[in-house]
Amino acid sequence: MLEVDVLVSRGIIFFRLVGELNPITIHDFDQKLNYLLYQQGMIFFVFNLQELSISDQKILSHLWNKLIEIFLSCGKVVMCGLNEFCKRKLGTQEKLFYVDSEYEAFQYFSV
Repeated sequence: MLEVDVLVSRGIIFFRLVGELNPITIHDFDQKLNYLLYQQGMIFFVFNLQELSISDQKILSHLWNKLIEIFLSCGKVVMCGLNEFCKRKLGTQEKLFYVDSEYEAFQYFSV
């Protein structure tokens, strides 16, 4: 089961993911992200993964592909709550930032 809460603050989309992200639940996440990215034109995203369990390493590859879609739309992403393994697996990118708290995200965006 995956719960996806979407909040907007100062032009930044906050995705709070709670539960388990697996090949079945990722589709709900994809639909919400695609709507905001492609139909609404949003480009600043914060993903809070503090209460998320990732059951399959293939999910990290899928998540990376979604991040690339955001980057190709001139977007930026801040991720909070990732463990060191996931950070190393996702790697670095000039438009990707890792933080401990959602509040730190505001320093990476100029809206």
